[in-house]
Amino acid sequence: MPYMKVRDLLKGYGFISVTPDKTVRDAAKVMANKGIGFLVVVDSSDPRKVVGVLSERDIIRALASNKEDAKVEELMTKDVVTVKDTDTLYKAAKLMREHGIRHLVVVNEDGIPVGVLSIRDLTYEEGALKALAEEIESEFSP
Repeated sequence: MPYMKVRDLLKGYGFISVTPDKTVRDAAKVMANKGIGFLVVVDSSDPRKVVGVLSERDIIRALASNKEDAKVEELMTKDVVTVKDTDTLYKAAKLMREHGIRHLVVVNEDGIPVGVLSIRDLTYEEGALKALAEEIESEFSP
């Protein structure tokens, strides 16, 4: 049985992004309006180029430090962990575990962002859980 791919879990609506020049307050409003906890930060002149990510935790840290008017670029994570849409869910889960993160930016074969995969996507989808279990079992079977 072929392993379930990352693209099989993408919701089809792409991802929500913000540019580095926006304020943390702007980013928080986008998150609140969209009901999400993670933004992809894209280059202002090229929205196909990912330059960072911003999470709810980043927003909370900024608020706790009275930096809600700081620019996103000051607080974003610049070392973005990506996964290809053709990679298996197991690879995605492994990357999340290795890097201690809950979201991955999904890119196509050309490196262009096409979505975001969250730990919630992996754990809420019954098919994803079964696929992960099968792939883990095959990796550790003799």
